[in-house]
Amino acid sequence: METDRGGFAIETHGLTKRFRQADAVNGLSLRVPAGSVYAFLGRNGAGKTTTIRMLLDLLDRTSGEAKVLGLDCRRDALEIKRRVGYVAEGCRMYDWMTVDEIIWFCKGFYPGWDDALAAELKQRLDLDGNKRIRELSRGTQARLLLLLAMAYHPELLILDEPTAGLDVIVRRSFLEGVIELLSEEGRTVFFSSHLVHEVERVADWVGIIHEGSLVFSGPIEELKSQVKLLYLTYEQPPASFAAIPGVLSVDTNARQAAVTVRGFSDATVDAAHQIGASAVSVTDLSLEDIFVALVGREEG
Repeated sequence: METDRGGFAIETHGLTKRFRQADAVNGLSLRVPAGSVYAFLGRNGAGKTTTIRMLLDLLDRTSGEAKVLGLDCRRDALEIKRRVGYVAEGCRMYDWMTVDEIIWFCKGFYPGWDDALAAELKQRLDLDGNKRIRELSRGTQARLLLLLAMAYHPELLILDEPTAGLDVIVRRSFLEGVIELLSEEGRTVFFSSHLVHEVERVADWVGIIHEGSLVFSGPIEELKSQVKLLYLTYEQPPASFAAIPGVLSVDTNARQAAVTVRGFSDATVDAAHQIGASAVSVTDLSLEDIFVALVGREEG
């Protein structure tokens, strides 16, 4: 039975994974709407892969609850694997097989395998059935993994850094191709990435994880409406910018300041005037700029 599009394809409450004394994932409460294209963003080591591995019962959780397609991730792990497609960075295949041979091999594991869809995907993804896997480029291998994950009509497709190591042209083509294929059937896509600039074109929801904790989860447009850049002009610089609610960063230069804020509203502009700003202009930020403001500037 397919997930109700009004519900959640993924839902966690207080999900935690502790390695020795450190929490890789700390009390994660996440909801991924069914039918959405949800980007799970975080810097390397933020907890993205650990979260995904717990969702698929590839890694045991320390505490908390997790459901995929309404099923308990631990108790119903086998049923979840039947209904979820999964593509991870570094997935290995039998490289001595040809494309057609591995399609035939994987078909036997899934009662819902659709030969017609597999043939269509092979054509759309430009895969040569007679080529051995070892002869394929990394980008072509990624497209083959996508075919294997989609040919049995999964209700949810989970992609864990699927484009890592690919060049920028291949990454863009791969991501846009995935979204086009999945949106045609109204499937849910949940994909992790640290390449934020590539996410904005394809996702409609975003979750940001930092040091194991969820910083934001919601529609991308909602995030963009909350985080803004304010340019302030003043005669004398204020002693502090703390009176402006939700300040994330401040860069000053002579009689001007660039202030990034979270939770923007008309009250934000009023507060800027109250500390002495004679002029305030508000600028939208890209998703990448917002990500940097929320999780730090150390990583390029």
